[in-house]
Amino acid sequence: MRLVSIGNCFPGMVVGKPIYTELGSVLIASGVTLTVAMINRLQQRNVSVLYIHDDLTDDLEIEDSVPIELRAEANIRIKETFDELLKGNRRDGRRIKHFNIERIQSVLDSLLKEVQRTKNVSRLLSDVYIHDDYTYTHCTNVTIYTLAMAMELKMTRKEITMVGMGAMLHDIGKIHIPKEILNKNGQLTSEEFDQIKKHPEFGWEILRNEPSVHTISANCAYQHHEKLDGTGYPRGLKGNEISPFARHLAVADVFDALTSNRSYRNAMLPHDAMEILYAGTHSQFDPYYLKAFQKAVATYPVGVTVTLSTGETAVVTEYKFNVPDRPTVRVIKDPYGNKLNKPYEIALSNQLNITITGCEAIL
Repeated sequence: MRLVSIGNCFPGMVVGKPIYTELGSVLIASGVTLTVAMINRLQQRNVSVLYIHDDLTDDLEIEDSVPIELRAEANIRIKETFDELLKGNRRDGRRIKHFNIERIQSVLDSLLKEVQRTKNVSRLLSDVYIHDDYTYTHCTNVTIYTLAMAMELKMTRKEITMVGMGAMLHDIGKIHIPKEILNKNGQLTSEEFDQIKKHPEFGWEILRNEPSVHTISANCAYQHHEKLDGTGYPRGLKGNEISPFARHLAVADVFDALTSNRSYRNAMLPHDAMEILYAGTHSQFDPYYLKAFQKAVATYPVGVTVTLSTGETAVVTEYKFNVPDRPTVRVIKDPYGNKLNKPYEIALSNQLNITITGCEAIL
């Protein structure tokens, strides 16, 4: 199967992997033939890519890096926690209702076990999601990336738990931001953005008053939008003034934001998001954590279409974590765009004279 842009889908294509809601329900099952109405509906729900069956790549097995049931459970538990706190808090964040930390810890432990089990953590997480509230799926994805980075860095179990908890709850301050601002379809005004910029402080106030949450985890919520050069918010901290755990989390947070569909823009493909992160090395992002992210998270997911320096078109068939920019690919078109009768594979890790020059989810 292959990863295809929704804009390049047409009636008659067969869905290769199910499309899920954020709570784990199947919206469109594998094997369903797409219709015009289905494609239009997916576009309206901000789906940008999906897996389709294709005779050149139907032998590709795309394994779920984290089970859909577990990711759905994480989304649900995060939502329940946010809802509980919203019922017990004013928007100034001062009146705190404590939440059930054991419920969050249990899901965090399960996510960690899955990340330890597999090395195949890709941006698309193998499955295509439709979400009605970006915040919860974002927190789950950021947690998975953060845990994968922590494993790559060989952090202690205590450190992993602290940064993982910080990741799950890093956007909890958004419960005090009006929904119409969070979900606005279009560019925010300066006044609206000023409101958004308050959520790290709200999150800090909530979490620092929660006895079962470590201060380091609370700092992740407080500092995850700070930048090394001092241009971040809410305090404009610089360099080592920012907690290492927050610098760790910031990389995962921005990557997921860039590669997620939003009401005001389409998702980027992973390699494009990585280019933006690397452009911010030293000025915004700590290179130590950026390098760990690159090693831990697949930037060329299996099934994505790439263009080679030879002019040929290929599909990624295997991701190489030791050389993340040089996956194994299957060449399916010649430099003139003609389909090959006999596609063949190239391990780019062994063919150093051939590079990837473009990456798209297209036919």
